Amino acid sequence: MMRVAHFTDVHWMTPPSAWKAVSSKRILGTFNLYLKGRKKHFDLRAQRQVVAHTMALKPDVVLITGDLTALALPEEFEAAKADLLPLLESIPTLIIPGNHDLYTRGARDDRRCQRVFGEWMGLQDGPVGRLDVGEMTFLGLDPNRPTLLSSGIVPDDQLEALAKLLDSEELQARTVGLAIHYPLVGPSGRPYSNYGHGLLNVGDLVEVLSNSRKRPAFVVHGHKHEGYRGEVALEDGTKIPTFDPGSGGYGHEPEHHRTAAMNVYSVADGVVKDVERFLFNGQGFELEAGGAYATSV
Repeated sequence: MMRVAHFTDVHWMTPPSAWKAVSSKRILGTFNLYLKGRKKHFDLRAQRQVVAHTMALKPDVVLITGDLTALALPEEFEAAKADLLPLLESIPTLIIPGNHDLYTRGARDDRRCQRVFGEWMGLQDGPVGRLDVGEMTFLGLDPNRPTLLSSGIVPDDQLEALAKLLDSEELQARTVGLAIHYPLVGPSGRPYSNYGHGLLNVGDLVEVLSNSRKRPAFVVHGHKHEGYRGEVALEDGTKIPTFDPGSGGYGHEPEHHRTAAMNVYSVADGVVKDVERFLFNGQGFELEAGGAYATSV
């Protein structure tokens, strides 16, 4: 039995230290965070506790599916690394970026996320992240791009590399998990391909999965801060479970049905046997009452 911990969208954040760091897109992001009040949704206690709690669980592997930062500022990446480093040094971890980690062209062009977290992104052999732990292989995609809106596109080279990996002989006897920041399906169950916030070529990704010899046992993602699970229907009717724990950095606001969350998946015989979801109670994380996704948080 492999225990896989997963958290996402922690959004370590710091105000821009200089006006030169405030691009036209960051002006909007800074307004939303610091003037409109979105920053108040997040809590440094929760951000640090999600790391401490994950370490205490002693999982076999950790998946972090992006949006470590709020505005892709160098200071935010350094703050994220400082809090994450004890975990990264003790448990095998795969990190993939989110759209906020490539928030601007500058962050993309100087490969800011990769310079800070490249050791844990698994990109040594090509454009698809990879981490092998025991009998499992975890693959990570990066569809993020610095556009004014928050939509993503999986590049052709990643789709081609993913197809090649899933058809390779070496993966046929292994259990595969796929990590991506964007959902493949939304809470409604429909493809999450809307222009303003979705994965625009989700159909191309589903086609790759449908045509592959090896299908992922599950898909983990973030992007939407409210946790939910879904299913991706492949062309032959096969369904792959998908999981979003919700934001790992939210403060405890039960009056708004909002708090930080993280998941642990128990995987055996190529199947997710159990899902545990942990919610932040203002001090630490505890199992969700009634089972995973039983509440409206």
